[in-house]
Amino acid sequence: MQIAVLSNERLKPWINWSTLGPPLLHRMAERPDVALIAPPLFGATNAREWWQTMKEVSKANTLFWMQGSARPEWPIVAAPLARGPARRSALVIDAWKPALSKIGIAAVAQRLNPCFVTYREAYIELRQRFPQGRFEWLPFGLDTQVFDAAPGERDIFAFWMGRRYEPLHQALLNYCTAHGLEYRYRRQGEFLSAKELGELAGRSRYFVATPPDLDGPDRTGGFSPLVMRYLEGLSAGARLLGILPKSGEYEDILPREAILQVAPDGSDLAEKIAADLFSTDGWNAVAHARVLVRTEHSWTRRAEQIDARLRSTVLTGEPSDLPTLRRHNRRAVP
Repeated sequence: MQIAVLSNERLKPWINWSTLGPPLLHRMAERPDVALIAPPLFGATNAREWWQTMKEVSKANTLFWMQGSARPEWPIVAAPLARGPARRSALVIDAWKPALSKIGIAAVAQRLNPCFVTYREAYIELRQRFPQGRFEWLPFGLDTQVFDAAPGERDIFAFWMGRRYEPLHQALLNYCTAHGLEYRYRRQGEFLSAKELGELAGRSRYFVATPPDLDGPDRTGGFSPLVMRYLEGLSAGARLLGILPKSGEYEDILPREAILQVAPDGSDLAEKIAADLFSTDGWNAVAHARVLVRTEHSWTRRAEQIDARLRSTVLTGEPSDLPTLRRHNRRAVP
Protein backbone atom coordinates (compact mmCIF):
# COMPACT_ATOMS: atom_id res chain seq x y z
CA MET A 1 0.00 0.00 0.00
CA GLN A 2 1.16 3.53 -0.79
CA ILE A 3 -0.41 6.35 1.22
CA ALA A 4 -0.05 9.93 0.01
CA VAL A 5 -0.34 12.49 2.80
CA LEU A 6 -1.23 15.84 1.24
CA SER A 7 0.14 18.80 3.13
CA ASN A 8 -1.00 22.42 2.81
CA GLU A 9 2.28 23.80 4.14
CA ARG A 10 2.91 25.73 0.88
CA LEU A 11 -0.61 27.17 0.66
CA LYS A 12 -0.51 29.94 3.28
CA PRO A 13 -2.29 27.88 5.96
CA TRP A 14 -4.30 29.33 8.83
CA ILE A 15 -2.55 30.89 11.81
CA ASN A 16 -2.69 27.94 14.23
CA TRP A 17 -1.71 25.40 11.59
CA SER A 18 1.83 25.09 12.97
CA THR A 19 0.60 23.13 16.02
CA LEU A 20 -1.75 21.00 13.88
CA GLY A 21 -0.36 20.22 10.46
CA PRO A 22 3.37 19.54 10.81
CA PRO A 23 3.25 17.43 13.99
CA LEU A 24 0.57 15.12 12.53
CA LEU A 25 1.40 15.02 8.81
CA HIS A 26 5.15 14.71 9.30
CA ARG A 27 4.69 11.95 11.87
CA MET A 28 2.50 10.09 9.38
CA ALA A 29 5.16 10.52 6.69
CA GLU A 30 7.69 8.72 8.89
CA ARG A 31 5.71 5.50 8.60
CA PRO A 32 6.42 2.83 5.96
CA ASP A 33 4.97 3.31 2.47
CA VAL A 34 3.80 6.86 3.20
CA ALA A 35 4.76 9.85 1.04
CA LEU A 36 4.34 13.48 2.12
CA ILE A 37 3.28 15.64 -0.83
CA ALA A 38 2.92 19.43 -0.60
CA PRO A 39 1.17 20.85 -3.69
CA PRO A 40 2.21 24.39 -4.66
CA LEU A 41 -0.11 27.32 -5.26
CA PHE A 42 -1.83 27.52 -8.63
CA GLY A 43 0.05 29.52 -11.25
CA ALA A 44 2.02 29.22 -14.48
CA THR A 45 5.31 29.56 -12.62
CA ASN A 46 4.53 26.36 -10.69
CA ALA A 47 3.61 24.27 -13.75
CA ARG A 48 6.65 22.00 -13.47
CA GLU A 49 6.07 21.45 -9.75
CA TRP A 50 2.42 20.64 -10.42
CA TRP A 51 3.46 18.04 -12.97
CA GLN A 52 5.73 16.45 -10.34
CA THR A 53 2.95 16.62 -7.74
CA MET A 54 0.51 14.83 -10.03
CA LYS A 55 3.12 12.20 -10.82
CA GLU A 56 3.69 11.48 -7.14
CA VAL A 57 -0.02 11.42 -6.31
CA SER A 58 -0.71 8.94 -9.13
CA LYS A 59 1.47 6.34 -7.39
CA ALA A 60 -0.72 6.22 -4.29
CA ASN A 61 -3.78 4.08 -3.71
CA THR A 62 -4.83 5.95 -0.54
CA LEU A 63 -4.92 9.73 -0.12
CA PHE A 64 -5.17 11.58 3.19
CA TRP A 65 -5.33 15.26 4.10
CA MET A 66 -6.27 17.64 6.91
CA GLN A 67 -8.87 20.37 6.39
CA GLY A 68 -10.08 23.28 8.47
CA SER A 69 -13.80 22.98 7.86
CA ALA A 70 -15.95 22.16 4.82
CA ARG A 71 -13.06 21.63 2.40
CA PRO A 72 -9.28 21.94 2.18
CA GLU A 73 -7.49 24.53 0.04
CA TRP A 74 -8.20 24.21 -3.69
CA PRO A 75 -4.77 22.74 -4.59
CA ILE A 76 -5.46 19.94 -2.09
CA VAL A 77 -8.81 19.39 -3.79
CA ALA A 78 -7.19 19.35 -7.23
CA ALA A 79 -4.19 17.10 -6.51
CA PRO A 80 -6.22 13.87 -5.99
CA LEU A 81 -7.70 14.24 -9.47
CA ALA A 82 -4.43 12.84 -10.84
CA ARG A 83 -5.10 9.54 -9.13
CA GLY A 84 -8.69 8.99 -10.23
CA PRO A 85 -10.41 6.16 -8.29
CA ALA A 86 -8.60 5.69 -4.99
CA ARG A 87 -9.42 5.59 -1.32
CA ARG A 88 -9.66 9.09 0.16
CA SER A 89 -9.68 10.11 3.79
CA ALA A 90 -9.53 13.41 5.66
CA LEU A 91 -9.33 14.82 9.15
CA VAL A 92 -11.78 17.70 9.67
CA ILE A 93 -10.56 20.11 12.35
CA ASP A 94 -13.31 22.71 12.83
CA ALA A 95 -16.57 20.88 12.20
CA TRP A 96 -18.77 23.58 13.71
CA LYS A 97 -22.52 23.11 13.50
CA PRO A 98 -23.13 25.85 10.85
CA ALA A 99 -20.73 24.05 8.47
CA LEU A 100 -22.05 20.48 8.89
CA SER A 101 -24.19 20.47 5.74
CA LYS A 102 -21.23 21.40 3.55
CA ILE A 103 -18.93 18.99 5.37
CA GLY A 104 -21.38 16.11 5.04
CA ILE A 105 -22.18 16.72 1.37
CA ALA A 106 -18.49 16.99 0.46
CA ALA A 107 -17.53 13.90 2.47
CA VAL A 108 -20.19 11.78 0.77
CA ALA A 109 -19.42 13.16 -2.69
CA GLN A 110 -15.70 12.40 -2.28
CA ARG A 111 -16.45 9.03 -0.65
CA LEU A 112 -14.13 9.79 2.24
CA ASN A 113 -13.36 6.51 3.95
CA PRO A 114 -13.24 7.50 6.66
CA CYS A 115 -13.86 11.18 7.36
CA PHE A 116 -12.31 11.72 10.78
CA VAL A 117 -13.99 14.44 12.87
CA THR A 118 -12.32 15.94 15.94
CA TYR A 119 -15.55 17.03 17.67
CA ARG A 120 -17.81 14.25 18.94
CA GLU A 121 -20.95 16.37 18.74
CA ALA A 122 -20.25 16.97 15.05
CA TYR A 123 -19.47 13.30 14.47
CA ILE A 124 -22.79 12.22 16.01
CA GLU A 125 -24.83 14.71 14.00
CA LEU A 126 -23.02 13.95 10.74
CA ARG A 127 -23.72 10.24 11.13
CA GLN A 128 -27.39 10.97 11.75
CA ARG A 129 -27.79 13.41 8.86
CA PHE A 130 -25.59 11.56 6.34
CA PRO A 131 -26.00 7.83 7.02
CA GLN A 132 -24.31 7.02 3.71
CA GLY A 133 -21.12 8.72 4.88
CA ARG A 134 -18.30 7.10 6.84
CA PHE A 135 -17.61 9.40 9.75
CA GLU A 136 -15.43 8.56 12.73
CA TRP A 137 -14.62 10.50 15.87
CA LEU A 138 -10.93 11.12 16.45
CA PRO A 139 -10.10 13.61 19.23
CA PHE A 140 -7.46 16.28 18.83
CA GLY A 141 -3.83 15.51 19.45
CA LEU A 142 -1.07 17.85 20.54
CA ASP A 143 2.58 18.50 19.83
CA THR A 144 4.38 17.13 22.89
CA GLN A 145 7.70 18.51 21.67
CA VAL A 146 6.29 22.04 21.92
CA PHE A 147 4.16 21.67 25.06
CA ASP A 148 6.38 20.24 27.76
CA ALA A 149 7.31 21.10 31.33
CA ALA A 150 10.10 23.63 31.69
CA PRO A 151 12.93 23.05 34.17
CA GLY A 152 12.92 25.04 37.36
CA GLU A 153 10.18 26.82 39.28
CA ARG A 154 6.85 27.67 37.67
CA ASP A 155 7.20 31.42 37.88
CA ILE A 156 4.03 32.27 35.92
CA PHE A 157 0.89 31.91 38.03
CA ALA A 158 -1.58 31.66 35.14
CA PHE A 159 -1.39 31.61 31.35
CA TRP A 160 -4.32 32.09 28.95
CA MET A 161 -3.40 31.23 25.39
CA GLY A 162 -5.52 32.43 22.47
CA ARG A 163 -9.18 33.53 22.63
CA ARG A 164 -10.46 34.64 26.02
CA TYR A 165 -13.82 34.92 27.74
CA GLU A 166 -13.77 38.47 29.07
CA PRO A 167 -15.57 38.06 32.45
CA LEU A 168 -13.25 35.26 33.57
CA HIS A 169 -10.23 37.08 32.14
CA GLN A 170 -11.04 40.20 34.14
CA ALA A 171 -11.55 38.19 37.34
CA LEU A 172 -8.20 36.48 36.86
CA LEU A 173 -6.50 39.77 36.03
CA ASN A 174 -7.90 41.38 39.17
CA TYR A 175 -6.92 38.43 41.34
CA CYS A 176 -3.32 38.29 40.10
CA THR A 177 -2.91 42.06 40.33
CA ALA A 178 -4.16 42.07 43.92
CA HIS A 179 -1.82 39.25 44.92
CA GLY A 180 1.24 40.34 42.96
CA LEU A 181 1.18 37.27 40.69
CA GLU A 182 2.22 37.07 37.05
CA TYR A 183 -0.62 36.47 34.62
CA ARG A 184 0.31 36.04 30.97
CA TYR A 185 -2.16 36.38 28.11
CA ARG A 186 -2.10 37.51 24.51
CA ARG A 187 -2.04 41.25 24.18
CA GLN A 188 -3.23 43.18 21.14
CA GLY A 189 -0.74 43.00 18.28
CA GLU A 190 1.32 40.29 19.99
CA PHE A 191 2.17 37.15 18.06
CA LEU A 192 4.19 34.38 19.67
CA SER A 193 5.58 31.33 17.92
CA ALA A 194 4.47 27.84 18.89
CA LYS A 195 7.81 27.35 20.64
CA GLU A 196 7.34 30.51 22.70
CA LEU A 197 3.78 29.51 23.64
CA GLY A 198 4.99 26.08 24.72
CA GLU A 199 7.70 27.61 26.89
CA LEU A 200 5.15 29.86 28.63
CA ALA A 201 2.84 26.91 29.26
CA GLY A 202 5.76 24.93 30.70
CA ARG A 203 6.48 27.74 33.17
CA SER A 204 2.86 28.19 34.27
CA ARG A 205 1.20 26.92 37.41
CA TYR A 206 -2.32 27.25 35.99
CA PHE A 207 -3.26 27.00 32.33
CA VAL A 208 -6.67 28.47 31.50
CA ALA A 209 -8.90 26.34 29.29
CA THR A 210 -12.50 27.07 28.31
CA PRO A 211 -14.77 25.54 25.65
CA PRO A 212 -15.06 27.58 22.41
CA ASP A 213 -18.82 28.06 22.72
CA LEU A 214 -18.28 30.21 25.80
CA ASP A 215 -16.80 33.12 23.84
CA GLY A 216 -18.14 32.24 20.37
CA PRO A 217 -21.58 30.56 20.45
CA ASP A 218 -22.47 31.87 16.98
CA ARG A 219 -19.26 30.52 15.49
CA THR A 220 -19.65 27.06 17.04
CA GLY A 221 -23.42 26.80 16.61
CA GLY A 222 -23.62 25.74 20.24
CA PHE A 223 -21.11 22.88 20.01
CA SER A 224 -19.00 22.65 23.18
CA PRO A 225 -16.13 20.27 22.32
CA LEU A 226 -12.82 19.25 23.84
CA VAL A 227 -10.14 21.32 22.10
CA MET A 228 -6.35 21.20 22.10
CA ARG A 229 -5.95 23.73 24.91
CA TYR A 230 -6.90 21.16 27.55
CA LEU A 231 -4.33 18.70 26.20
CA GLU A 232 -1.60 21.31 25.74
CA GLY A 233 -1.82 22.61 29.30
CA LEU A 234 -1.68 19.14 30.83
CA SER A 235 1.19 18.07 28.58
CA ALA A 236 3.14 21.08 29.88
CA GLY A 237 2.51 19.93 33.45
CA ALA A 238 0.22 22.84 34.36
CA ARG A 239 -3.01 22.52 36.32
CA LEU A 240 -6.00 23.38 34.17
CA LEU A 241 -8.21 26.21 35.36
CA GLY A 242 -11.52 26.94 33.69
CA ILE A 243 -14.71 25.31 32.46
CA LEU A 244 -15.42 21.82 31.19
CA PRO A 245 -16.88 21.37 27.69
CA LYS A 246 -20.55 20.35 27.68
CA SER A 247 -19.92 17.50 25.22
CA GLY A 248 -18.61 15.11 27.88
CA GLU A 249 -15.47 14.37 25.85
CA TYR A 250 -13.19 15.61 28.61
CA GLU A 251 -14.62 13.18 31.15
CA ASP A 252 -14.32 10.33 28.64
CA ILE A 253 -10.61 10.66 28.01
CA LEU A 254 -9.06 12.79 30.79
CA PRO A 255 -9.06 12.70 34.61
CA ARG A 256 -11.75 15.04 35.93
CA GLU A 257 -9.60 16.05 38.92
CA ALA A 258 -6.89 17.59 36.69
CA ILE A 259 -8.96 20.76 36.12
CA LEU A 260 -9.90 23.34 38.71
CA GLN A 261 -13.41 24.29 37.65
CA VAL A 262 -14.54 27.86 38.25
CA ALA A 263 -17.62 29.87 37.35
CA PRO A 264 -17.52 31.39 33.86
CA ASP A 265 -17.78 34.90 35.33
CA GLY A 266 -14.98 34.21 37.80
CA SER A 267 -17.20 34.95 40.79
CA ASP A 268 -15.76 32.03 42.78
CA LEU A 269 -12.21 32.32 41.46
CA ALA A 270 -10.53 33.56 44.65
CA GLU A 271 -12.32 31.00 46.80
CA LYS A 272 -11.49 28.09 44.48
CA ILE A 273 -7.82 29.05 44.15
CA ALA A 274 -7.43 29.53 47.92
CA ALA A 275 -8.69 25.98 48.56
CA ASP A 276 -6.68 24.53 45.69
CA LEU A 277 -3.36 25.89 46.92
CA PHE A 278 -3.56 23.58 49.96
CA SER A 279 -4.83 20.50 48.11
CA THR A 280 -2.61 17.77 46.71
CA ASP A 281 -5.32 15.77 44.95
CA GLY A 282 -5.50 18.10 41.97
CA TRP A 283 -1.76 18.13 41.43
CA ASN A 284 -1.57 14.34 41.71
CA ALA A 285 -4.23 14.20 38.99
CA VAL A 286 -2.20 16.60 36.84
CA ALA A 287 0.87 14.35 37.12
CA HIS A 288 -1.21 11.37 36.04
CA ALA A 289 -2.91 13.30 33.24
CA ARG A 290 0.41 14.61 31.90
CA VAL A 291 1.73 11.10 31.36
CA LEU A 292 -1.58 10.00 29.86
CA VAL A 293 -1.79 12.94 27.44
CA ARG A 294 1.79 12.61 26.27
CA THR A 295 1.52 8.86 25.62
CA GLU A 296 -2.04 8.49 24.32
CA HIS A 297 -3.05 11.88 22.88
CA SER A 298 -0.02 13.19 21.04
CA TRP A 299 -0.11 13.84 17.30
CA THR A 300 2.37 10.96 17.04
CA ARG A 301 -0.24 8.67 18.59
CA ARG A 302 -2.93 10.06 16.29
CA ALA A 303 -0.66 9.39 13.29
CA GLU A 304 -0.40 5.75 14.41
CA GLN A 305 -4.19 5.48 14.77
CA ILE A 306 -4.89 7.05 11.37
CA ASP A 307 -2.26 4.91 9.67
CA ALA A 308 -3.70 1.73 11.18
CA ARG A 309 -7.22 2.75 10.15
CA LEU A 310 -6.19 3.53 6.57
CA ARG A 311 -4.61 0.10 6.28
CA SER A 312 -7.81 -1.52 7.55
CA THR A 313 -10.88 -2.45 5.56
CA VAL A 314 -13.09 -2.80 8.65
CA LEU A 315 -15.99 -0.33 8.83
CA THR A 316 -16.39 1.15 12.29
CA GLY A 317 -17.90 4.14 14.00
CA GLU A 318 -14.68 5.17 15.71
CA PRO A 319 -10.98 4.18 15.79
CA SER A 320 -10.84 0.69 17.23
CA ASP A 321 -8.60 1.49 20.20
CA LEU A 322 -10.57 4.42 21.64
CA PRO A 323 -12.61 2.17 23.98
CA THR A 324 -9.29 0.87 25.32
CA LEU A 325 -8.14 4.44 25.87
CA ARG A 326 -11.29 5.19 27.83
CA ARG A 327 -10.72 2.23 30.14
CA HIS A 328 -7.13 3.36 30.62
CA ASN A 329 -8.15 6.93 31.39
CA ARG A 330 -10.63 5.90 34.07
CA ARG A 331 -8.00 4.31 36.25
CA ALA A 332 -7.80 5.78 39.71
CA VAL A 333 -5.48 8.71 40.07
CA PRO A 334 -2.33 7.55 41.91
